[in-house]
Amino acid sequence: MRARRNNLVSVTSWVGQRLVVASMILLILPPTAIATQVDPSYVSDISPILAENCVGCHSIKNKMGGLRLDTYKGLIEGGKRGPSLVAGMKMESPIYLMVTGEMEPKMPFSAEPLKQVEIDLLGRWIEIGAPGPKGNELATKTEQKRLPKIEPTLELKSQIFSLSYHPEGHLLAIGRHGGVNLIDTTTGHLIAQFDGLSDIARAVAFSPDGKLVAIGGGYAQQSGDVRIWDITKRREILQIAAHTDTIQSLAFSPDQKILATASYDKDIRLWNTTSGEELQTLRDHIDAVYSLAFTGDGNRLISGSADRSIKIWDPHSGERLYTLSEPIDGINSIAVHPSGKQVSAGGHDRTIRVWELEKENGKISKTLIAHQSAILHIAYSPDGKKIATTAADRTIKIFDAKTLDELVTLNNQSDWVMALSFSPDGEHLAVGRFDGSLSIYDSEDYLDTFQTVGIARKSP
Repeated sequence: MRARRNNLVSVTSWVGQRLVVASMILLILPPTAIATQVDPSYVSDISPILAENCVGCHSIKNKMGGLRLDTYKGLIEGGKRGPSLVAGMKMESPIYLMVTGEMEPKMPFSAEPLKQVEIDLLGRWIEIGAPGPKGNELATKTEQKRLPKIEPTLELKSQIFSLSYHPEGHLLAIGRHGGVNLIDTTTGHLIAQFDGLSDIARAVAFSPDGKLVAIGGGYAQQSGDVRIWDITKRREILQIAAHTDTIQSLAFSPDQKILATASYDKDIRLWNTTSGEELQTLRDHIDAVYSLAFTGDGNRLISGSADRSIKIWDPHSGERLYTLSEPIDGINSIAVHPSGKQVSAGGHDRTIRVWELEKENGKISKTLIAHQSAILHIAYSPDGKKIATTAADRTIKIFDAKTLDELVTLNNQSDWVMALSFSPDGEHLAVGRFDGSLSIYDSEDYLDTFQTVGIARKSP
């Protein structure tokens, strides 16, 4: 009995000591450290996330899909596809499912994903009923976001947004955040880095003679800038403040005298590649222009837009020749056949369409619902016999260009394939993914001959 009593006394003493220590800790900790978790606020937490990641596409200026996310009212009302959220039910809310990738299209579209802490804040805010601003909250200065500082434990790869093969085929330009990496495709060595671009290099193109590379980027609703680099001298030779919103596509004319740029600001602009002087502004699209291509003779410039149209232009006069308007949703990518007599396009309606280009009009010749989700990119092989597509369903497909018969499907891509480029000899197909991975497929058997975990070290 005495031993049991002694044990009880010891346990009581042990518990008492720890209660004293715990009380002392509570006394010295700041109130915020012991307070219950604060519910997310629209003004201090949610609005800054939307402003940084979503308002570029969904605001009073660019009301894509009829949706505004620059106001609480717009967020609650939703757009053409209905409400953007269901208060109290994050797993029934399209905006939450899209930022997590559980609903197509994944958002933000063609940009860096939200951080996990931002996704968690959005989800918690929806779960507590998606409350709006309180009292005069909107009239006060936005509070600084209360986000914890989290140190990364892994080195993350920068997403790939654009690719272009050098005309001789031995170099590949890779558009990433802040600029372009130039690699040797035979060794994987990093040959050069062309930095200094605003935000993401959404577009990259080599000049026909292979001496220059043009890079397009910019900040949403702020700027669209172009940098032109001399590859041999590793020197920037031209900067152009080209647009009022991000550049989505650019292309050199076959004679290399003109650089065409397309932007989210709905404009197409033509520039003198030597002086940087603006030659023409082409205005007829009513939504973002995502893709551009010249025909081989340089007499036509073709554009594809989120307004569901493809337009054919005379790049010398700036005249719009005609419009192809069969698509039922926005166009993400176009490709011109090497003969210059056909154009193919793909976009949100999942369909490949092929038109015969005639002098005064275009005639649709083939259509195929090719993917389960939006087509992100389309390209012809250099011999014009194949069409390659990538889509938000994480597949790459190869089709017979004459019949649109499916030849090859590369399933289970690790992430969206945001860019692809055939080598000039047609023997390889390079693809860049949103997770930063790069592959180069042999176009005979489509085995990955160059899968990387990042960019190899710079060669000596």
